[in-house]
Amino acid sequence: MRDHTVVIGFGTKGRSAIQTVCATGLRTEQVVVVDPSAKAVDAATAEGYTGVMGDATRSDVLRRAELHKARQIIVAPQRDDTAVLVTLTARQLNRGAKLVAAVREEENAPLLKQSGADAVITSASAAGRLLGLSVLSPAAGMVMEDLIQQGSGLDLVERPVVRGEVGKRPRETDDLVVSVVRGHRLLGYDDPAVGALQLTDRLITIVRASPGNQAVPGIRPLPLD
Repeated sequence: MRDHTVVIGFGTKGRSAIQTVCATGLRTEQVVVVDPSAKAVDAATAEGYTGVMGDATRSDVLRRAELHKARQIIVAPQRDDTAVLVTLTARQLNRGAKLVAAVREEENAPLLKQSGADAVITSASAAGRLLGLSVLSPAAGMVMEDLIQQGSGLDLVERPVVRGEVGKRPRETDDLVVSVVRGHRLLGYDDPAVGALQLTDRLITIVRASPGNQAVPGIRPLPLD
């Protein structure tokens, strides 16, 4: 295995993350699932993924998943302390891979960042915000839930700027642009620093979900949960 995706934990979060990544065209044989539960590993292999059973905080288990050759690493165990240890071990084995991790409690997110995670998703606070939004505005909550459900209704995707868009402002493109990625900065569509779009920019856009949006090179869906 090389340039594959390693997913630590095959619970609800891990499964959803794999489904979102595979929506871009990633083949199931390019995904390796690591989980301490034999039942979870069996379920992963039944869906076409490669399964490795074991404690992902141990470097020998991660080496069996060839994590040191992976391109992407998703850390989604059941416990926050496990997520921290897995992230530390994974980052020691692979310095260059994109590593994202999930935690239940927001107070633990800084620990994941310090351990080497490129991005940290707080599941408890994200669910709480969606609940609160749904109470204040059921319609707005439905829109957010629609965005979370990849491949149906509306999708949030990241794509490159095309040549015909260079020199335009974000709102002058055909898509609904919400943010612009420029270098290492994430800028709002209305940020004065954006100015005119550049060929090296990437756009975060909201588009109507369709099969054509799911396997286009350079376009990747963004999970919200």
